Amino acid sequence: MPAAQLDSGPAAATPPKPASAASALATASSGLFVLAAMVVIAAGIKTVSNIIGPSFLVLTLVITVHPLRTILVRRRVPSWLASIVVLLSVYGLLILVLGSTVWSLTRLVNVLPEYADEFTNLFNSALDQLSRIGIETTDLRRAIEGFNLSSFTGVASQILSGITSGLSVLLLVLAMVVFITFDAAGFGERLGLLRNLRPNIANAFTDFGDSVRKYWVVTTVFGLIVAIIDVVALLIIGVPLALTWGVLALVTNYIPNIGFILGLIPPTLIALLEEGWGAAIAVIASYSAVNVVIQTLIQPRFTGDAVGITSTVAFLSLIIWAFILGPLGALLAVPATLLVKSLLVDHADRGRWLGVLLDSAPGLADPENPVTDPPHAAAKERATRV
Repeated sequence: MPAAQLDSGPAAATPPKPASAASALATASSGLFVLAAMVVIAAGIKTVSNIIGPSFLVLTLVITVHPLRTILVRRRVPSWLASIVVLLSVYGLLILVLGSTVWSLTRLVNVLPEYADEFTNLFNSALDQLSRIGIETTDLRRAIEGFNLSSFTGVASQILSGITSGLSVLLLVLAMVVFITFDAAGFGERLGLLRNLRPNIANAFTDFGDSVRKYWVVTTVFGLIVAIIDVVALLIIGVPLALTWGVLALVTNYIPNIGFILGLIPPTLIALLEEGWGAAIAVIASYSAVNVVIQTLIQPRFTGDAVGITSTVAFLSLIIWAFILGPLGALLAVPATLLVKSLLVDHADRGRWLGVLLDSAPGLADPENPVTDPPHAAAKERATRV
């Protein structure tokens, strides 16, 4: 038998790899590549976080206020005047968000050292009570020797310096508001052209704009409600600087998961040092009641569609963006996560499966039919309004 015939026999044939295995390998490789790219991008953003953070804040605020320009133009207000109104509105929001943060932290830094002696006496009194019941307190007494209330002011000062990191960055932000506001006038046309070239990317930007707009509006409204109730409760209890702690409650409402705790600690500590345990417990009880009723039961019903991420993902995003962008990253954790999710998960064919793990209420979309996918369907409906 010729050798050629032997080589062409069934035994010499190499079975092809299953298509499913090759597809799985390609998907895994693509996922690793995207993950590596995200790490590199995050490292690059961290090096210029003083510019990226404020710029992204300005961008999200312009997106939030942009419908106001559309309303004014429809009422035949000149385009330049509508842009100026939007510009002033964005400046007002910057004062509300960053100005309130700086003011409350400044007050916190100035007030806490005044209670240093009361804090030390209270701590020593607690240690004496523990010693009377037979608990060894030597190590705790050594710890208090190297700790005082000014440690809290050190942390607050670092956060404050991170937010107000130089006049040059502030001037950059003020100028960037002008450029982004006036450029946003033609963004609808650009988005329409982008939809013809890259519909998924256009839909991602549209979804991000709607989500971040709803997040800022709803979070700010409920933050103001919580702040007002907290101020009234603190005034009734008799806690000093009630307005300061109310502003702090408004600011920390933007921080996911741990914002409530961050806003609770300073007034509770001041109430304890000024009025005693009864006032401190009353502060904890009033803050907790407001948090459960408004921030836990009512607010998620309005922000659920906008945020659309699980509590675990929100907490991880807080850690990651605070590490990348610094203190401002804590305020921008949710908007930044919404941008990444819109671009790389909701409207990316290879990343849409991550939505099952990230979404707070994942839908039953058909992965083979992107038109029935909720994010895509919503984007198609909104495209008619752009």
